Amino acid sequence: MQISKKLPQFERYPALFISSGEYEAHFHIAFKGSFELVRTIKMEPRVEAKEKQGFEGRKAGMKSISAFSHHGRYVEDLKERFSRNVHRTIQNLILENKLNEIYLFAPKYVANRIMRELDKSQQKKVRMQFFKEYTKENPIKLIEIFESEIESMQKIATATPKKQILLK
Repeated sequence: MQISKKLPQFERYPALFISSGEYEAHFHIAFKGSFELVRTIKMEPRVEAKEKQGFEGRKAGMKSISAFSHHGRYVEDLKERFSRNVHRTIQNLILENKLNEIYLFAPKYVANRIMRELDKSQQKKVRMQFFKEYTKENPIKLIEIFESEIESMQKIATATPKKQILLK
């Protein structure tokens, strides 16, 4: 897919755009006017783990039989496995494409989980984070959001007057 206007940030080095939800992540690479979907990770929770389960019964002789939910532990384990898969995918994409910049589009709690799994050198490559879920959006919208954020940062930089140092 072509980017409507070429952005100078992506001319020399490719950049990785990650749009992630709680159990789904899309990895796009922007380079020389093109914007491609490279990988997708999707981990669905099991049907039996979506609802809390519980059973308690009494047998004769005052022995109780019970089965309670495994829901909480399974969900936490799934989140850990998902963040490890995202980390592994980021590492592979950095090695394959020599990426210098990463842009992360995810809800804050998911972004924090992903950032915790990254190495220090990989964390430094994350240039911007956008805290909203964009997995269901059109990928071109990621570029539009990125462009509008860059424009607003440039306006702020030019609008604030430079501080002058006065010497006595």
